[in-house]
Amino acid sequence: MYRAMRDLVKPPTHNVTSTEKWLSIGGGLLLIGKGLRRPGPLGWAHLAVGAVTVFRGVRGYCPAKQKLQEARQQRLASLPRPPATTGRR
Repeated sequence: MYRAMRDLVKPPTHNVTSTEKWLSIGGGLLLIGKGLRRPGPLGWAHLAVGAVTVFRGVRGYCPAKQKLQEARQQRLASLPRPPATTGRR
C-alpha cells in the first residue's frame, strides 16, 4: 500500500517543463474557482478538470504527454531515411 501511494505521489520521471508546471497550476486553480462558483454538473466537471490539472503541475509528470511522446518517436523511427550523400557531385 505504501509503495502504491509513493508511486502515485512521486513520478517515475519528470516530463513537464517548469513553464508547463506553472501554467497547469494557474489554469487548474482558475478552473477550480470557476467550478466553485457554478452549481451543478458543469461546476463539478470544472472542479475535476482543475484538480487534475493542478495535480499534473505539482507532480511534474503527465502520463498522456509520455504516451504522445512515445507515439511520436515510433512514428519518426518508422519513416524512411533519405540516402546519405558524400558531398561529391
